[in-house]
Amino acid sequence: MSNNTVNRYRELLSQISLISLIMISLFGEVACHAAAQSTQESVSPVYNDWSWFKDTYWVVPEQNISAVAQSASNPSQFNLVRDQTVFHFTDYFNGYFTGVVTAKLSSAESVPGCQYVLGEVTPQGVVHLTMYNVSDGSIINQPMGNMVQVNGQWTMVNTMTAPATGGGSVSHWAYMVLSKPGDPSWNNLPFANESVPAFVANCPAGPMINL
Repeated sequence: MSNNTVNRYRELLSQISLISLIMISLFGEVACHAAAQSTQESVSPVYNDWSWFKDTYWVVPEQNISAVAQSASNPSQFNLVRDQTVFHFTDYFNGYFTGVVTAKLSSAESVPGCQYVLGEVTPQGVVHLTMYNVSDGSIINQPMGNMVQVNGQWTMVNTMTAPATGGGSVSHWAYMVLSKPGDPSWNNLPFANESVPAFVANCPAGPMINL
């Protein structure tokens, strides 16, 4: 093989190696960009999975009206009571939601009590609620729950134990269900025996989330 042939062969190999390095570099950049884009898409800064919560009403169905109250005068005494609670969620952002809660116990005064609520719901449907006194903002209750589908409909399964007015405590769990105009519960709430609008009429409007 002549010297010219050898030199041309070496030059060709050098060009092939250079082209291979360029292709590998470009492929690496594309792969890194794709991975970064995939990560950015999978960890979105804002998610709206539960944005439909906004301006919805949730009520306790007939089968979950029962609750248990601990007596203020006798710590070993636990009494069966009835409890209707209505949530009106007024705003939502990125898994946080706010609203107003109206509750009525069979052992309490006839006028339902009012509380503000700030809730969190994860993409997986885990729920945490914090109830606030509408007058001084003190925390009253912190229920926990999960979003669960029953017969194709979303329910909010909440459980809580909270101090009762006058002492003692109240424990309650319920598959809370949506209520809207036209539903039987909208016009006649279980235990309360009045419409949802009438039941919540004495409570203030639910707060919004300031962005």
